[in-house]
Amino acid sequence: MTRENVYVYLNNLQHYLEGYLSVIKIIMRPFLILLLTLFSIGASSQEDSTKAQKDTLAPYEKSNAIPTFSLQLPDSSWFFNTSLKEKKPTLIFYFSPDCGHCQLETDALITNINKLKNLQIVMVTSRPFDDMNKFATHYKIHKFPTIVIGRDPAYYITRFYQVKFTPFAALYNKKGKLEKIYKKGIDMDEMIKLVN
Repeated sequence: MTRENVYVYLNNLQHYLEGYLSVIKIIMRPFLILLLTLFSIGASSQEDSTKAQKDTLAPYEKSNAIPTFSLQLPDSSWFFNTSLKEKKPTLIFYFSPDCGHCQLETDALITNINKLKNLQIVMVTSRPFDDMNKFATHYKIHKFPTIVIGRDPAYYITRFYQVKFTPFAALYNKKGKLEKIYKKGIDMDEMIKLVN
C-alpha cells in the first residue's frame, strides 16, 4: 500500500467512524435521558425512604433531652419537667400499678435507694389516679425525697418514648442528656455505676 492509499484509507475510516458515532449519539440519547431520569427517581425515592424512616423514630430517638411533661401528684398538685433539679441524673420510670414486673422494679429501686442518692426518680403512669395513689401509698413513696410519682393524663411520656411494655425506663445524665433506655427492666448494677 502506498502512502497515498493509506491516507485515503484513514480518511475514509475517520468519516465512517464519525458517521457511526453520530448514529450512536442519536440512538443513545434517549437511553441516556432514561438512565438519568431513573437515577434521579431512585435518589429521590431513597431520600423519601430515609425521611419516612426518620419519621417512624420515637421522639426520644430524635432528641436526647428530657421531654416536656406535667404529672398530677398524689396530692393533686402538679410536677413539671422544669421542676427537676439541675445537674442531677434523672430516671424516668414508666410503670403500671398492676404490673408485677413494675412492682419488682419498684422494690429494687427502694432497696437500692441509698446507692441511688444522686438520682432523681420520676415514676410515671397513665393509669387512673386512684390506682396510682394506691401504688404510691403501698410503697410509701412519700418517704423517699428523691422519688416523685405522678399520673400523666396527657400521655406525654408514652408518646415521647412510644412505650409498648411496662416497665420502661429512661436514664438521663446530670447534663440532662439521654444515657440509657431500659425497655425490658432496669439493669440495677449498671444504673448504679452510671449515676455514681
